[in-house]
Amino acid sequence: MTRPRTTSGARLSARSLAAVTNKEFIHILRDPGTLVISMILPVFLLLLFGYALSLDVRNVPFCLVDQSRTPSSRNLVETFTSSGYFQLVGSAQSATEAKGLIDRGRARMALVLLPDFGRDIAAGRQAQIGLLIDGSNSMTASVILAYTQVLMARWNAAQGEIAGRGQSPALAAPQSGTVPAISAMSLSLRPRILFSPTGRSTDFLVPGILAMITIFMTILLPSMAVVREKERGTIEILRAGPIRPAAFIFGKLLPYGLICIFDLLLVIVVGALAFGVKIQGSFLLLAGLSLPFLLAGLAMGLLISTFVESLQVAMYLAFMTSMLPTILLSGFVFPIAAMPKFIQLISYVVPARYYLLVIRGIYLKAAGFGALVEPVLIIILFGTVLLTAAVVRLRRSL
Repeated sequence: MTRPRTTSGARLSARSLAAVTNKEFIHILRDPGTLVISMILPVFLLLLFGYALSLDVRNVPFCLVDQSRTPSSRNLVETFTSSGYFQLVGSAQSATEAKGLIDRGRARMALVLLPDFGRDIAAGRQAQIGLLIDGSNSMTASVILAYTQVLMARWNAAQGEIAGRGQSPALAAPQSGTVPAISAMSLSLRPRILFSPTGRSTDFLVPGILAMITIFMTILLPSMAVVREKERGTIEILRAGPIRPAAFIFGKLLPYGLICIFDLLLVIVVGALAFGVKIQGSFLLLAGLSLPFLLAGLAMGLLISTFVESLQVAMYLAFMTSMLPTILLSGFVFPIAAMPKFIQLISYVVPARYYLLVIRGIYLKAAGFGALVEPVLIIILFGTVLLTAAVVRLRRSL
């Protein structure tokens, strides 16, 4: 007597799961809005953030105060303008006039070459250079200073080779307290940057953008699907029908899970084609370790749908729980170690923090599974807790 009922119940659950899944696929195909959100929005977000969000500084407008007017000074200016990082926008007669150009926003930096610059270079003495940088944006100012130091060192070494000297002359700023000093080092330093030898911020940002888009889509799509049932009143039909809560839950999650997998593959391909950021490690490992993160996001979206009754609120909460924490608290742009302690504690409950370790580890470091076990286990824990909470909430409502 017991076995037939169990078999019949299993068949009913399987038919219910298939019915809900089929219904959801039909709705997705017939709803242009859902198709746009599912297929076009991830690519749009990747291109938007990929092109707009960059930590690289290029074509920095600078003005020149050349009081030396010698071949050496012209050669140094040529080093700056040909680098692609700086763009000469004007000249001034004095440092005070150059500061006025910076104040008016026409330039971000001023290069001041003193009258004795050419003679000091020719005599092998220490030459003096003035450097004025707009510090209203401290991050940009730090990048400009770093670029300047690299170009100075490169030019300094080239001058030493041309002169045939064993040690190149030093370049130092005047001791006025208003400009930083840039000097040659007596030691030979040959740094090697691991994992991102080009130094492009795009290599660092694109994997983070991919994680942000993935968590946003996985939260948004299932939350909208369930809330849409509430707004149209069709969820009442499901409550009165023979569909079991488990079949309803997984029937809702399965189509959007497959769509999110497709979106993940799509943005990986677009990231490689549009930005040249390719996976250095195993693609299969990335796809496999992304599944727990997708499940955690889908569970979060399902949980959100149990608390709201309108699509607008669902979209708002999806944005608040996905993009904002990913951008601000996951280490996507801002280092977690530089945050206050209580903010660091909050970041521990942001799943994207751990997925970023996974995706950047595979993308940039070609890391294997052994190096990623800890963040993957934490993501699985997040997914289990969120899915359990969502199932309990939906069971009560259904």
